[in-house]
Amino acid sequence: MEPNLGQALATVLTLLVTIRAVWYLIWRPYAVARWFARQGIRGPPYRFLVGSLPECHRMLVAGRAKALDTSSHDCITTVQPFFREWASQYGKTFLYWLGPTPALCCTDMELVKQMFTVRTDVFQKDYLNPSLDSVFGNGVIFANGQDWKRRRKFVHPAFNQETIKSMSAIAWDCTRQTMERWCVQLRGQQQAEIDMRYDSDEIAMGVIAQVMLGKDHEEAREVFIAGREQLKIAAYASADPPLPGFRYLPTRRNRRMWQLDKLVTSKISPIMKARLASSVYEDDLLGQMLQQQACRSGSGAETLSTQEMIGECRTLFAAGYETSASIITWAMFLLAGDGQGGGRPGMSCSPATHG
Repeated sequence: MEPNLGQALATVLTLLVTIRAVWYLIWRPYAVARWFARQGIRGPPYRFLVGSLPECHRMLVAGRAKALDTSSHDCITTVQPFFREWASQYGKTFLYWLGPTPALCCTDMELVKQMFTVRTDVFQKDYLNPSLDSVFGNGVIFANGQDWKRRRKFVHPAFNQETIKSMSAIAWDCTRQTMERWCVQLRGQQQAEIDMRYDSDEIAMGVIAQVMLGKDHEEAREVFIAGREQLKIAAYASADPPLPGFRYLPTRRNRRMWQLDKLVTSKISPIMKARLASSVYEDDLLGQMLQQQACRSGSGAETLSTQEMIGECRTLFAAGYETSASIITWAMFLLAGDGQGGGRPGMSCSPATHG
């Protein structure tokens, strides 16, 4: 009797899993595509399990194989050629697929404005490939409703007007140090080869590190090196189908991500404990959150957990580092390709060195 019962339970469980998989991987994408099509919104067809990801990869490879037009500021055809291609085929708003998960791309600015101002309750910021949680930290920019309000109270003081002004001084100091290195390289030479991508990374990482951890940024340099590696891994992971449970599989990429996650936590946690013990919080992002935490802990008000604070630090790094470094590199690329302005960066090196 017992074997029959066990066999029956296994059969029922298998049937339920199969039904769920069919619904999630076949019926749901079909129904969603039809629902949007009735509203006039179309896009590249859904492909079983992988969605639009192979097409994205194909266009990325083709776009990067082309010679870069140095006279053009249009980088979309190289960075995200699939969006340009699909927008021309399907219009300003189209549907595409991240694996079996539908995604809507909208380039209609009026519609985007409505999403962020009028219909914020409908368009929730709750989609993120689970494999990327440890990279982006699931901070305030991904929160919704009351959770967003709670987190914002802790993060907002670190970005008031006075703090933003102080960030410009940090940015200038990091840039000045980089330009001094350039001048040393150029000393006694007509020209020198500079790895702008490396220097852009150093400038961006230096600024964000000081904004995030202040005077402790050198002590926690491993955190930012680990964060940089996590972002590189995330670039590959973003092409993975967002399948349930995939992040728990012990793949080489996931194992490395787990190691980096533990490293980041092990480096930031002691800094937090030391500041709490000394009651000297500092004016950086972490210090502002700790100060808010100390003020609220005795009054019974809502607070942030240690992991949530570390998550906010992760979010700041992930959101600011790569974008800042890329903008600096792109700006220097455009300056270098400008026949009239190409000499200006070199000309401004000497005054920067001498203050």
